[in-house]
Amino acid sequence: MKKVVNLFSTVALSLCFLCACGGNSATTSGGDGSVKSGSGNESSENATPEVKQADADSKLNADIVYWSSYTESSNYGQSIKAAADAFMKENPGVKISISFQGTDISSTLTPALQAGNNITMFEANSDNVVRLWKDYLMDLGEFYEKTYPQTGGKSYADSILPAYENLAKTQGDGKYVYFPYTPQFLNVWYNKDIFEECGITEKPKTWDEMMEVCATLKKNGYTPFTSDQNHIDYNLSLYLERLLGAEGTNELANGDGSAWDNPEVLKAVKKFEDAASKGYWAENIMTVVTPEAQQEMVLDKKIAMYVCGSWMPNNVRESAGDDFRWGSFTYPLVENGADDGSSLCYGCYGIAINKNATAEEAEACAAFATYLTLGEWGDYMVKNCNAIPITNDPNVKWPKMIADAEHIYDGITNRWPAHGHMRTNGDFLPVFQSACTKLYGGKMTAEEFIAECKAYFK
Repeated sequence: MKKVVNLFSTVALSLCFLCACGGNSATTSGGDGSVKSGSGNESSENATPEVKQADADSKLNADIVYWSSYTESSNYGQSIKAAADAFMKENPGVKISISFQGTDISSTLTPALQAGNNITMFEANSDNVVRLWKDYLMDLGEFYEKTYPQTGGKSYADSILPAYENLAKTQGDGKYVYFPYTPQFLNVWYNKDIFEECGITEKPKTWDEMMEVCATLKKNGYTPFTSDQNHIDYNLSLYLERLLGAEGTNELANGDGSAWDNPEVLKAVKKFEDAASKGYWAENIMTVVTPEAQQEMVLDKKIAMYVCGSWMPNNVRESAGDDFRWGSFTYPLVENGADDGSSLCYGCYGIAINKNATAEEAEACAAFATYLTLGEWGDYMVKNCNAIPITNDPNVKWPKMIADAEHIYDGITNRWPAHGHMRTNGDFLPVFQSACTKLYGGKMTAEEFIAECKAYFK
């Protein structure tokens, strides 16, 4: 039976598709400035920032309870904990207790807030922050106007990437309700060495060019694409976004089913059926899961491309090693498409402050959010987690692993949901993913694909 879902909603399970998250909860607090590396060691290039002596002039005075959607053992969790320890040492009037909820936060935070539990600030994917907890969000406008030691004399709003300053305000319906960090986007990742070996020197800009790349890869003994059951929808979903634009794709996911009768949609699916018939997906595409598919790409080095999020290279960095060369390009344009390449699926994590926090608590929370995401500790998180900087400081470089995607925001004037419109209907998503699996595996025709998707809405 059809379920009606808000256009801008992102299903709660979307958290599990983001980088380095897990489902276990842990609570920790500290104050000694110590840190454990997520991998057990740190290079001198990525050493934790020097912890400064306590600031005698610091007027911050608050006990903060911070709920995080990361796990304590993840690189992100370790970075947050280390920054909190350093912040407390520099601001002795502040105590930060962190509860690492992992992906469970999408189900645990709401009842905790409803029960009036002492939770001062919390963080998760920004789509979930504004959807699940909108009734608990403080208006952060005054903090966006302030300067901090990490903003170099500029206001906070003028210190972050414009796309995410605008996103935060848009998602808050004109108000700033979270501090953005760890930007993320969907794109096509590829193995540079394979492309070069096959003589592919230009990144494909259109679907037809990408199919030519696939043909060249196949001719040279490589598998063009793989995916996994968690991300298998991304490839076709992005094609449909390019073809129909936001309104048309949303109608496919959240309409009455009639949008699936559009002959252009059938033509699009037929292109994927044709690609499957040519062997452009991995032979195990119908059964491979996360992280096996990603591991196969970096270990076997026989698979060239993967449509996924900006977090993927970090997820397999230990398996890939330092010599794996990641390339990146935005999803190509499609014939007769409504989108001209100015749109991108992107999002971020957001740190929110409970609207019931006192003025003193809010002041300390805002100072810590800025401390964590900008300046030395923001740079540390970028390096330690292979994350995208939220700062607009040109001196802060993207990690080498994902640097090929650094210009992905150039020319982007329109934002699609972080994981695409197909994921804004959590009940329909499994139907769409199952159909994609069978289509890519050569076990379903385009007509059968349309029929299966449309049947959900009856």
